[in-house]
Amino acid sequence: MPSSTDKKKSTMETTNFLSGRLAQVDVQRIERELKELWHAVNGTKEASKESGDNSPVRVTANKDGETPDSSVKPSNVMRACTANIVLFSEDADAEVQASAVLDEVAIRHPSRAILAISRRSNEQRIEAWVSARCHIADSKTLKQICSEQITVRYDGEGTRELASVVSPLVINDLPVVLWWRANRLDKGYLEPFHRFVDMLIVDSLRAFDSVSFIKEMAGLCSSANRKPLFDLNWGRLIPWRRAIADAFNDEAPPMSIPSLPCVTKTTIKYARTESEKNNKNIPTQPLMLLSWLAARLKWEKVSSSFEEGTFRAEFKAGGKTIQCEVVPFDIEKLSNGSVCSVIIDAETPENGKVISERMIAEQRPGSPCIYVLNDSESHKGTPESDSSTGAESLIELTEARLIDFAMESKPDDEVFRETLAYTIKLIQPTK
Repeated sequence: MPSSTDKKKSTMETTNFLSGRLAQVDVQRIERELKELWHAVNGTKEASKESGDNSPVRVTANKDGETPDSSVKPSNVMRACTANIVLFSEDADAEVQASAVLDEVAIRHPSRAILAISRRSNEQRIEAWVSARCHIADSKTLKQICSEQITVRYDGEGTRELASVVSPLVINDLPVVLWWRANRLDKGYLEPFHRFVDMLIVDSLRAFDSVSFIKEMAGLCSSANRKPLFDLNWGRLIPWRRAIADAFNDEAPPMSIPSLPCVTKTTIKYARTESEKNNKNIPTQPLMLLSWLAARLKWEKVSSSFEEGTFRAEFKAGGKTIQCEVVPFDIEKLSNGSVCSVIIDAETPENGKVISERMIAEQRPGSPCIYVLNDSESHKGTPESDSSTGAESLIELTEARLIDFAMESKPDDEVFRETLAYTIKLIQPTK
């Protein structure tokens, strides 16, 4: 019969587990430790029912469990799991930052979250921790939905050892999503994970070497055993693509569908902080936006160059020349490398003369929207000439919300694959 000390220890372990505190476990016993902890939670439920003890157990929703912020009973805990999310990270602060994003994702997608941390080291070492992630589902009954997080940290070379520990931990018959939250996309590092996952999520905005990252993404999308791939950076471009598409609308000036073949110039500005002025990396987000536009309008590349933060390209289409620029804009308030504005100029025939048209889509400081402005010769002097034709919201584009979108849509985006292929052509040196 368990002693009072054993019961107290079990209650303490259960409380710490539900509070989100990391409990270090033997790597060989991760699954068993989780079963014992969940069994302890169930045992506490039964004990509470039998004793009629209604005293609350203090449970915290934060990571370290130091500051309690809600009171619930273990009997109100319901375990849930809809998928496996494996988050790979090489960041020094992954235990805090990556874990915090996983916690936010778990609110909408209760999952078995596996945080796989890789750190290069000459000495090989692997450690593991487990914790629960609980969120109030009903404020009246304080009913909680709980899922679990397993953290595996590997010190050594490569990822094969790390993947061999992670692979048996995924729950069978549930989709496995690999979130590659790293600044490089290395085939050798990715392969041990790629073989057992159903979908891959990456973020080219984090790319240390954008050209290499783009090529690896294109290779993954064109391989024979390709799996759905979602780039968070491509997701961030959804409002920009909508804003540009909506600008070419017969019902709203300045642009219209007949303006499409008449585009002569495009300028895309991207955010660049003071510390990034000497960065020789081509910014992926504006580059993909330009590639999407060029691919959709079937522009043929003539030449391209990248120098001192500015990417220039010349295209041909329908006997016309289109000049395009991707230029830096020094601003501290936006994420480095993100699109600030898009300006599209067109020379459109109208009533026997050529009309200069301009569409401006911009993100204004302090505003969570993209505004599309009228600035056309044919509309200057009219009441609408300085008004915006519409706005696309940027509010929801956090990492966690983009992950939600990826998991809900399970993307296999043909337009994204075509854009990647075009981007490869665009960054290739001109012969």
